[in-house]
Amino acid sequence: MNQRAAHLSNKIARKAQKAADIWAKNYWHHFPFGGSPRADRQAYLTLWEKAKAVSYPDIEAFETQKGFRIDPQWFHDLALHTQIVVKDSVLCYQHGRVLYAALREYAESRKKQWDQDKIPQGQRMLTILETGTARGFSAVCMARALADADMCGKIITLDLLPHDVRMYWNCIDDHEGTKTRAELLAPWKTLVDAYILFIENDSRIGIRRTATGRIHFAFLDGAHTYEDIMIEFDMVRQRQEEGDVIVFDDYNPVLFPGIIKGVDEGCTRWGYRKDVFGDRQGRSYVIACKNAVS
Repeated sequence: MNQRAAHLSNKIARKAQKAADIWAKNYWHHFPFGGSPRADRQAYLTLWEKAKAVSYPDIEAFETQKGFRIDPQWFHDLALHTQIVVKDSVLCYQHGRVLYAALREYAESRKKQWDQDKIPQGQRMLTILETGTARGFSAVCMARALADADMCGKIITLDLLPHDVRMYWNCIDDHEGTKTRAELLAPWKTLVDAYILFIENDSRIGIRRTATGRIHFAFLDGAHTYEDIMIEFDMVRQRQEEGDVIVFDDYNPVLFPGIIKGVDEGCTRWGYRKDVFGDRQGRSYVIACKNAVS
């Protein structure tokens, strides 16, 4: 009886998941950001100039501490096409600087360790995981970090948004008509082709299917609920070793209490050292580094 009940429960769960997948595909494949441009080109340029003018001393201090800073002109140009959107909240894309500096530091530390261990060049490769691809900004920033570090690696980035379906993206490119994400990122095609693997899937499924080995560095920026944070954190930590890193964005107790609870609980439960810092907009970031197993 128990086996029959378990079989029936699994069957129902599979059907429910299939129905959810169909719904998600229908939604995310059919203009989730709207069926027409949200603003004209000049409006996006005005938003960009305003966002660029804001200074972030805490981010600058973080870059100084890590010893690496992304090229600002390249960074802001990427942001114009992938981060400048029409929305009610304040535009801030400084997580790209955080990811670049943190990953550059990690890559350099790996190089030193590989040199000490005399690891052959063909075996020197980093695996990076991201949840919440969106338009691809963060993944491209991390690809730039790998390229600048002269490091081999792959960036697996997961999102329900499709990579090869044309849509309006609520960005400056919309005035040119609908584009796929691949077309949106065409100016950075060299980096994309060299490093990034776009996966259209829910993170709960996608991590299990695609990240089968070690995850050296992760950026978890998908659903901002406590449950999702804990599920993603748990799956990633099982694939990490001492010194590996997870970066969290939007560490804000007012706007995202689920992130606060999940990150704090996960770091304590699974042995991660937590470095929290913020910017002048009240947005905070967490660099979680895995401790040695005692």
